[in-house]
Amino acid sequence: MISRDFKFKSNAARNYIGLSDVMDIFESSIFGGRNKVERAKMLARVQYGSLPVIEDDIDFTKKIFRSRSKYIVTKFLDDNKVEPGDFLTIVKVAAYSYKIIPAKK
Repeated sequence: MISRDFKFKSNAARNYIGLSDVMDIFESSIFGGRNKVERAKMLARVQYGSLPVIEDDIDFTKKIFRSRSKYIVTKFLDDNKVEPGDFLTIVKVAAYSYKIIPAKK
């Protein structure tokens, strides 16, 4: 199991998490293009905290997971009181399987 801490970056709506600092942890086959038409060949299983696991790919042009759901990403950030500049931990649980949690302070 591999894990990395990284600084939280997002937009005002808090519906995505910037992954530019941890792109090397992912398999390149989950990298897609700039829109859903250019979806990756493979999908990753991603869990935000204790929320349900979703399947997603990474928009390589933006360096974010493609799904930008307020019911998943924003809920995770709000439930854990994550603010810009806080650190998150991404854990590679298995091939194509990741978990994002608040970093231990």
